[in-house]
Amino acid sequence: MSKKPFRKAFTLIELLVVIAIIAVLIALLLPAVQQAREAARRTQCKNNIKQMGLAAHNYEGTYGRFPTAGEGLALGNPYQKALFPVSFYIQALPFIDQAPLYNQFNFAFHYSEGTVTGNATAAKSKIPPFLCPSNAINAADTLGFGLCDYMPIAYVDLCPTSGVSLGSGGACVGGVRDPVQAANWGSAKDSAFGLFGNRIGDTTDGTSNTIAIFEDAGRTSLQTVGGNYVQAQLLSAVPPYNNGGTVPGWTAGNMCGASGTKTCPNRWADGDTGNGVSGSPYAITIGSSQGIINQNSTPVGGPATCPWSTNNCGPNDEPFSLHVGGCHALLADGSVRFISQNVDTDTIRKLCDRADGGVVGDF
Repeated sequence: MSKKPFRKAFTLIELLVVIAIIAVLIALLLPAVQQAREAARRTQCKNNIKQMGLAAHNYEGTYGRFPTAGEGLALGNPYQKALFPVSFYIQALPFIDQAPLYNQFNFAFHYSEGTVTGNATAAKSKIPPFLCPSNAINAADTLGFGLCDYMPIAYVDLCPTSGVSLGSGGACVGGVRDPVQAANWGSAKDSAFGLFGNRIGDTTDGTSNTIAIFEDAGRTSLQTVGGNYVQAQLLSAVPPYNNGGTVPGWTAGNMCGASGTKTCPNRWADGDTGNGVSGSPYAITIGSSQGIINQNSTPVGGPATCPWSTNNCGPNDEPFSLHVGGCHALLADGSVRFISQNVDTDTIRKLCDRADGGVVGDF
């Protein structure tokens, strides 16, 4: 009688051991894969802000000055800020291969006006270079407008750490926001871009020592808290800009907030995408240890003491990113730096002020 051939096979224990080994290898590899993906997203984010720098310099080469930051100090009234109806991003469109989109705008009307002009349709376009791929927490705009994750700097109103003087509203504490400047914009310092766009020569500290754009990812659409979003002093879209005038199409129904009295600082077509660098509004009471960059980053949405719905908390008009350890910044010379969130606040103040005369160390 012939014997049946003996066939080797895995035992159940051996199979379970192999599965366990594979699971361990996958667990070890997944973080590396995620880090590689984030590194790629971060590189793309850096490239986006670099493209904005090239656009700004091409704009300057064409018109003799940088584009506007979109927000700044009002003409003839340095104690009131103003919003420019044409944002930095609209001005940059022809220089990032978006000239056809640029030509759809009628600058005599607000970007949200869609009855007489095609502005609203144009402003609802999604422009990939305006978005950081690391930002996975923002939903689409409730009205369909295109968003942005970068913040042209309009001014800085942090107090210096030396030579500090007292104001009528209280002491100016070095390294944190001047409590007087929350209502008095007269002592705020202009940025490289400013409200109407400065010339390169106006940046007397040097373009390599001046930040023009910060990353600001995570801003939500309908900001309902924070008086900084009120209409303030709106300039006409056509020269001579009618200081304190109005823009056709700027109506309650077109505004961002539910009450129709606020702008949307995360829409690329909105002039309020340009912001001042001020730090947390609560730094005056809890100290400056939280820094300027990525402040109140956890938990998502902010802590109860400084929720992101409050102006200058977290990504709400402040330098902020979803990267670990800091955020990207475009210098006025067109170079890009990743700035640590641990950088001294006075260094940030000097970098945001185009003409303070301060010496900037390593950053």
